[in-house]
Amino acid sequence: METKDWYKLTFLIESDSEEIIIWQLNELGIFSFSFEYLIKNENKKEVNIWLPINDWGDSSKRGFEKIISKLLNINSPKNKFFDWSIIKEEDWLTSWKKYWAPQLVGNHFLILPCWININKKFKDKLIIKIDPGAAFGTGSHPSTYLCLEKMENILFSDKKVLDIGSGSGILSVAARLLGAKEICAVDNDYLAINSTNSNFQLNFGNLKNLNTYLGSFNEVILKNQLKQFDFVLCNILAEVIKEMIPTIYKCLKNNGEVIFSGILNSQKDEIIKILIQNDLKLLDVSTRKDWVCISAQKTRDPT
Repeated sequence: METKDWYKLTFLIESDSEEIIIWQLNELGIFSFSFEYLIKNENKKEVNIWLPINDWGDSSKRGFEKIISKLLNINSPKNKFFDWSIIKEEDWLTSWKKYWAPQLVGNHFLILPCWININKKFKDKLIIKIDPGAAFGTGSHPSTYLCLEKMENILFSDKKVLDIGSGSGILSVAARLLGAKEICAVDNDYLAINSTNSNFQLNFGNLKNLNTYLGSFNEVILKNQLKQFDFVLCNILAEVIKEMIPTIYKCLKNNGEVIFSGILNSQKDEIIKILIQNDLKLLDVSTRKDWVCISAQKTRDPT
């Protein structure tokens, strides 16, 4: 496959602007991005966006800057507000390593960058090895943390699991570690699918029990007739979740459960209302910072 070089666009935002930036990037079909918490200033975050050079000429770059400036109410951004640099495809992973360290999640999981040797004191943990590639979901974001924290208290042994918006594959790996017998991972970004397969291989030495599907959720479900899942994992934006709920209901077997994350506190009530309208029984709501994780169940006799 032909290698690609990338633009890396970096700029700073107020922490409470993260959700609106994510929404705008998804609206534009941009799915390779990250947010870095700034140790020296908790109210600011660094946004990193990767864009294929071949697809982004000067006019496209200027247009994108105007969109972000308008979104953030920046009338005349300083010259250095947007920082563009070029990343070679082969340098992609190397550029990530300086940001990463092992991270404990919940009571049982340890997220371990693949180039770091495990400390003996963590030998009793469930180790999720991650090589980040170009897709994201590292456990550091509250929404991913909440999903993993919820998962460790669920019996996945011999269960069939659907991972929607698999990203780096971190939730698929976690499900397999917890005993899932079959995992279907869906993402609309080929970089994410590659990363899911790569990280699954990294952790288990093979791709047994994993099936990956590239494309939009509804198209993949319809084309491949994916259904009868014991669990659905869905760590994506609330605006996208709302549209998916009716189809997710159809994918679940009776008494099957779904875990939603990527939801802000302010969006919680609307999501719960839609769940109830679609005969999904609310099981639990947990929070971390401004983010919410909701679990629900498909019952035979909805009430």
